[in-house]
Amino acid sequence: MRSRDLDGVIFSDVHVNRKVIDHTRMEPGWISFVVNLSPAVFCGMDVAGGHLTMLAPGQAYRSVLASPWHAIEMTGRLSVFSAEGLRPPHGSATGPGRTTIPLTSTLIGVFKRLAAAAFEAGGAKDSWLRFAVLSALGEALGIGQSVRKDPDRRPLASGYGLAQKVVRHIENRFGQKVSVTDIASELGVTPRALHYAVRSIFGISPFELILAFRLGHVRKELWDRRFHEHGITRAAMTQDFGHLGRFSQQYRFLYGELPSETLDRIRRLAGT
Repeated sequence: MRSRDLDGVIFSDVHVNRKVIDHTRMEPGWISFVVNLSPAVFCGMDVAGGHLTMLAPGQAYRSVLASPWHAIEMTGRLSVFSAEGLRPPHGSATGPGRTTIPLTSTLIGVFKRLAAAAFEAGGAKDSWLRFAVLSALGEALGIGQSVRKDPDRRPLASGYGLAQKVVRHIENRFGQKVSVTDIASELGVTPRALHYAVRSIFGISPFELILAFRLGHVRKELWDRRFHEHGITRAAMTQDFGHLGRFSQQYRFLYGELPSETLDRIRRLAGT
């Protein structure tokens, strides 16, 4: 992930090199606009590439990222976007079906060029880039105001029901060791059925899904512990990662950055 702070608007170019689950909950007072350039499953619904996804505060969002997955993100405080006259379309925070906006190919090209301009050698000036990013975002939100969506018409991805139960099972056992056999037994299915459902939705094995969740919890803990000197070690230990070197390698493979880089970015985002 590459990021630039454009006077309160964090502009990021995100690349994920494997198909994983992403569980996000925005902090109160913050919002994130994500231009998905790759297909994904968002809260159980198939979403094609070229959509703007809005992550509003107070709601939990679960998405399955394609492999590889590419997105452009704009994150900041609600007050910052509101001051620029940018607000989510009415009703966009009422449910997952109303949080995605299909973008035109022209506008997608604009976001791609802005990302290239932001992170190429020399880079564009902050003032110009901020104006251009907010202008493009405003145009995208304007599309959302004019497009009516019916979330019930978007088909659920095959196998999502069982995969969702697996996810909830893992989530409810925060910090506990979880085995694939135990999950299958408690859900009343065979390990093979569980493996098929998880593989069809997430593109990874149940074991890899458990690992991804443990790493995801660490990522969230880094936000909560951003003021603590030993935040990374404590967060890793909470999820039973005893070998810190191997943990760092697994974390980097999943998120494309070391835990220390994530912590540095979170501190910059929080203004600490």
